[in-house]
Amino acid sequence: MDESSPLVDNSNYHVKVDMIKCILDDVKCRKTQHYAAFGKYKRINMAMRSFVNTLNAVTVCSMVLTFTPVSPALMVVAITASSLSGIASALSSAVDIDSKVHSHHTSYLQLNDLFRDMSARLVRNGLSSVDLDRLLGEVNERMGLIEDHSLPIRNKQ
Repeated sequence: MDESSPLVDNSNYHVKVDMIKCILDDVKCRKTQHYAAFGKYKRINMAMRSFVNTLNAVTVCSMVLTFTPVSPALMVVAITASSLSGIASALSSAVDIDSKVHSHHTSYLQLNDLFRDMSARLVRNGLSSVDLDRLLGEVNERMGLIEDHSLPIRNKQ
């Protein structure tokens, strides 16, 4: 049976195209949100690491300087920097920002690939109603897999 046969129902062809476009708009929105979350967590992670590394450097310098006959204030600086560094390291480990950075970046890349692939296939000429059914099934399946492995994002509306 070919596409032009009267026995084939193409009455919902445009509905399927519109549905795929709606899903692609949602994919585009989600990838933008994941990219924003990726950027936010990456900045937080870099700031936290810089803070810990600075405190560690101050600790080491202060400890080395305590061996010279200088002020006992250096010992207080070393202890304070060491304590703050330990607390910041523990906080960073507890929050596990590295995994959030990785998860949001991976989700963004997967959604970007999905959007690009499905948009290109939708623009392709000569898609039949059956092709649209397959495309709709594939986009839903891939979205489900991406959502299963990604961190939730806050919807800003």
